[in-house]
Amino acid sequence: MPEFMMLIVHDEKVREAMPEAEFAANFARVGEWWAEHERKGELVPQISRRLQPTRTARTVRVEASGSTVTDGPFVETKEALGGFGVIQAPDIDAAVAIARSWPAAPMTIEVRPVIEG
Repeated sequence: MPEFMMLIVHDEKVREAMPEAEFAANFARVGEWWAEHERKGELVPQISRRLQPTRTARTVRVEASGSTVTDGPFVETKEALGGFGVIQAPDIDAAVAIARSWPAAPMTIEVRPVIEG
């Protein structure tokens, strides 16, 4: 079955401002959603992960002359990659339908086909 990377993107400031009770309720809904889709065989088990905030990241830039390391991703956007998973679906439309059922908002989910082989 084809696989699709599900990149879960959010605004870290929105998360940080969210009351803990609201975050816990969202996290519980997402956990239930994830378990349901794993049971259906639509998500690859043991591949999904939540990521630490961007302030904990390091960026490695590799060039022909060598590499440099900087703190953080320093992207020009409010949103950052917060987690990922792998969807198994017959085509991208089916993968998008699974992503559209995500139970917590606000959230952006990029669905991208994985190169097979």
